[in-house]
Amino acid sequence: MSTPTGMFLINNASLLGVKLLEHLYLSLSATLLAIIIGIPLGTVILNRHALKNTVLSVTSIFQTIPSLALLAFLIPFIGIGFKPTIVTLTLYALLPIIRNTFMGLTGVPPESVEAARAMGFTRWQRLRLVELPLALPIIVAGIRTATAMTIGITTIAAFIGEGGLGDFITQGLSLNDPRLILLGAIPTALLAIALDFIIAYIESALSHRQRQLMKYKKIKLTFIFILLFASLYLMIDTIIPTAFKSKKNTIVIATKNFSEQYILGDIMADMIETRTHLTVRKKFNLGSTAIIQNALLNGEIDLYPEYTGTAYLTVLHHANLVSAPQIFKIVKKEYQQQFNLIWLNPFGFNNSQTLAVRADFAKQHRLKTLSDLAVISPRLTIAAPAEFLKRPDALPGLKRVYGFRFKRVIQMQPDLIYQAIRNKDVNVIEVFTTDGRIPAYHLVPLEDDKHLYPPYYAAPVIREAFLKAHPEVEKALAPLAGLIDEKTMQHLNALVDIKHESPEKVVHDFLVEKGLIKLSPQAGEK
Repeated sequence: MSTPTGMFLINNASLLGVKLLEHLYLSLSATLLAIIIGIPLGTVILNRHALKNTVLSVTSIFQTIPSLALLAFLIPFIGIGFKPTIVTLTLYALLPIIRNTFMGLTGVPPESVEAARAMGFTRWQRLRLVELPLALPIIVAGIRTATAMTIGITTIAAFIGEGGLGDFITQGLSLNDPRLILLGAIPTALLAIALDFIIAYIESALSHRQRQLMKYKKIKLTFIFILLFASLYLMIDTIIPTAFKSKKNTIVIATKNFSEQYILGDIMADMIETRTHLTVRKKFNLGSTAIIQNALLNGEIDLYPEYTGTAYLTVLHHANLVSAPQIFKIVKKEYQQQFNLIWLNPFGFNNSQTLAVRADFAKQHRLKTLSDLAVISPRLTIAAPAEFLKRPDALPGLKRVYGFRFKRVIQMQPDLIYQAIRNKDVNVIEVFTTDGRIPAYHLVPLEDDKHLYPPYYAAPVIREAFLKAHPEVEKALAPLAGLIDEKTMQHLNALVDIKHESPEKVVHDFLVEKGLIKLSPQAGEK
């Protein structure tokens, strides 16, 4: 397989295996939990009309809530990672299991129940020996539906750093790489089909040979559930140990959801892995500043790259702008006082934000500054990430300082906004000045002539408690201080966004070039 696609599959084969097992672990855990809750609940509501209506209505309501919205709602209460993912998936899997359990039990022939009653069976004996076995094919059909649905929804786990095949999809969207999207989507679909086939076989066997081989079917089903639980235990013990074992010598590094953050996250990860004895666990693509900030405060992550301007305006809610050195001093001091978080020395570059238009559009309308653009904004459509709509240094600030009134504001993933303006679907996009796609797509960043935006110097932010326990981290990251200027960062971003090189390879090559790590014999295979 010497073709580019073949090499891509070979290079990602081992990671695909890990992500597949993570996906199985999450989806099967949620399905099993839904079975444990759903079948007893479906049994309890059998002869309780009011309770039946309440339970089925509530579980139906959960089905109507978008999975990502439900996940986001749970984050402030139970954090990121495994817990909110399992809760969300379980809530979605409950309805078909509860409903089919109820339907299966109500469909049991009355003469079978009467015969059991005449033989002196207790209520529990009738349920266990007569009703549940007869209802089992319908119950299994509900489990089949829940399993297929859960396999698909599990991709949302990637949005809060819990892994699975969704990691490939979110990275593919962020990096504009269709290969990564397909690497996540196709195995997800195949996994759902495979499990659906297995459960369909069980369902068919139960339906056609139930009476003759009921004893053997019970043994088979018991064996299957034991096998599933054993598989889960094996995965917990070997594949995903970091979620359940000691984190004493593990550092969790997080990033937001765009290329530059992945690059900075990998730079810090490589430096720590090669210069300390710590094991690095990556939780990249967590999304917004608010999600990462909460995760950091809850101790779910230890380190991530942040920008001084974002911290100053969005987190600390300062309004008055001061010089770059003053902003860093204020941010460093107040983060430690308020959050017990430490800002280490900045990487060196300022990634300010602004609005950009196509070069031909700028020439046609003689646009050079944001003030120029504000005049014609009522006729224009802008595309920007979700944070742009609410952050004080984004759309609210542009309205307040420049008087912007766009005809339409479209919310998109960070990478898709560049596709939109290149295809002329929108007139304006929000950009960060170190983005490598600005020159590649012939865009013109407009001057912030009224000084809305503060400086956005990137720097590592780490939990103070973790740094005290592992002071070697600061020493490992010290060579990065002032190492990366705006031109260098834009070049690294372009390698990922335009040439579609993996962030890991780009980072490895950069650190080798700077003499900070040794050349890895497997670097070319990343």
